[in-house]
Amino acid sequence: MKSGPVEQREPNEAALVAEMIAILRRKMARDYAKGGTLRDAHPKTLGLLRGRFRIESNLPKALRVGLFAKPGSFDCWVRFSSSSGRVQSDAVPDARGVAIKLLAPRGKGDAAGTELGQDFVLLDTPVMPLGTVALFRDAVYYTIESSPLLLAAKFALTGHARVLLGLLMLRGNPTSPLDIRYWSTTPYRFGPNRAVKYSLLPTSRHRSDKPETLGEDYLSDAMQDHLDEHEASFDFCVQLQKPGMPIEDASQRWDEAKSPFLKVATLRLPMQRFRNDKRAQQAEALSFSPAHALSAHAPLGGLNRARSKIYATLSSFRHKRDKRAEQA
Repeated sequence: MKSGPVEQREPNEAALVAEMIAILRRKMARDYAKGGTLRDAHPKTLGLLRGRFRIESNLPKALRVGLFAKPGSFDCWVRFSSSSGRVQSDAVPDARGVAIKLLAPRGKGDAAGTELGQDFVLLDTPVMPLGTVALFRDAVYYTIESSPLLLAAKFALTGHARVLLGLLMLRGNPTSPLDIRYWSTTPYRFGPNRAVKYSLLPTSRHRSDKPETLGEDYLSDAMQDHLDEHEASFDFCVQLQKPGMPIEDASQRWDEAKSPFLKVATLRLPMQRFRNDKRAQQAEALSFSPAHALSAHAPLGGLNRARSKIYATLSSFRHKRDKRAEQA
């Protein structure tokens, strides 16, 4: 029998995560008045969309695992966002994210919108330059509690100058969040004995044009213009881990020539109007996390362990602070 993916915790990992939680909680309390507490990460919602996630039929046996064991379709919520820790104009170059929350099939007696317990959280880059918990902690500490210049100096002096370049390369201005590719950057279980990374590849027939002047909400505008007249679609793919592809360092890209991404599902976003108060409130009530996963697709690696703890603690904090029920 094959052994499963091997995880190895970093030195002082629990203490580093606890420190980040404390720093980020102080920042949230400082930046937002009670009743209007936004997320610590990806606070700007570009759009919360209704979608349908359809598992492919006739998948090869090796891909019929967990959620993908048999054909089926799931309603879902899909949140597009900007990654900056503060809300800013879409015109400012930034990384963009997407989070998918699958909902349980509606059967007799089932409550509409019941969660399946499976989220997918992705970013528009194949790697996370801050690929370890220690580097993640340094970025949080120096950018919030100290100085970004000191962070740059520390990374340069400790041989991590490439991290700074990687962070700069994350920033961009796409035509639309519906036009670009996304990656999980971090690995997940694929049954007991394998690991995968995820990717979402745009397949819509319609593509947006970039305006000559980038407005405050040009990305949301582009999505609404798209969905006013066309549906949007993506291929959801998995990349199987091969020897030499690390679990613990998310800054290392898994070579697609050695292990190409394989389609396992289709995400469709129907025509819809999403720019309204009800949808905005729903976006703030929902929480998305790598930890919201079926056991067959449990998160792997240090960054996922850190994010799972940080997201859960800070999501609870912001909802309790605002006296709002949390939808996990």
